[in-house]
Amino acid sequence: MGRLRVQLCVVTMTTRQYGPHPTSDLLGVDYFHTVPAGTEFPRTLGKLELFVRFFGVDVKPARIWVLVHHHNRSGPIRSPVYRNRFDMPYSQTGPVVIDRAFKLLNVLVPGEGEYGVRIVRRVRRPWELKHRWRLLATDFFSIARAS
Repeated sequence: MGRLRVQLCVVTMTTRQYGPHPTSDLLGVDYFHTVPAGTEFPRTLGKLELFVRFFGVDVKPARIWVLVHHHNRSGPIRSPVYRNRFDMPYSQTGPVVIDRAFKLLNVLVPGEGEYGVRIVRRVRRPWELKHRWRLLATDFFSIARAS
């Protein structure tokens, strides 16, 4: 099986896909989101979308995870705030490019700050006993109160 790779990963508010060769409109691409000054946290973001362009050779069905982490300003510790599994049912020999939009519904954000959206996949090499996580891509956005 060929290795599944990510060429592009973008957090959007809405992604529209249409046409015989899926054309994608990425709407609301903004890495800085503001909430009203009186907003109380934790707050639920109703909907975000993650547009991802995968490519590979001899691709088989796979399962990927989308994780959203809150980055602490004091250090590298990340608090997970969202986690969801998505199946990639595609199977094709030869080179392949797959555009996919993942809907991230009801992401509960604990406060202002920077958030990382990661795409990971569980893999196991033949000589390893345990599965491990392979990071495929990361995108970031931040949330701040309006002044």
